[in-house]
Amino acid sequence: MTEEERQPDLAQARRTALMAHAVVIKLKEMGLPEELDAELATLSTDLGDLWGAQKEMSRRLEGFVKSRGSWDEVGDDLVDLRTAIDHIEWHTKSVKRAMTRLTRYAYKRADKD
Repeated sequence: MTEEERQPDLAQARRTALMAHAVVIKLKEMGLPEELDAELATLSTDLGDLWGAQKEMSRRLEGFVKSRGSWDEVGDDLVDLRTAIDHIEWHTKSVKRAMTRLTRYAYKRADKD
């Protein structure tokens, strides 16, 4: 992976934030109550980051496979891939509680409608 490819992708960071915001807007427009705002904050942040992280993981993996670098570069690429995997793992664990609580709320609301 080139040095340029290792630089932060500010445009992707903005897209990730916009995705997280879209989750908030969708559920708030559907009438999600304020009492679930903490869960909504966790859900939107984690889903947005997972969405962005999977794009980053794909980009890094494709770069790794296409590169013709030295063993040092292979090592660096594998560290980068591991970092992306660890990031995904963290958000996957983090999102579960909020997602479970919001899922229960959704099904309770569906039964009332």
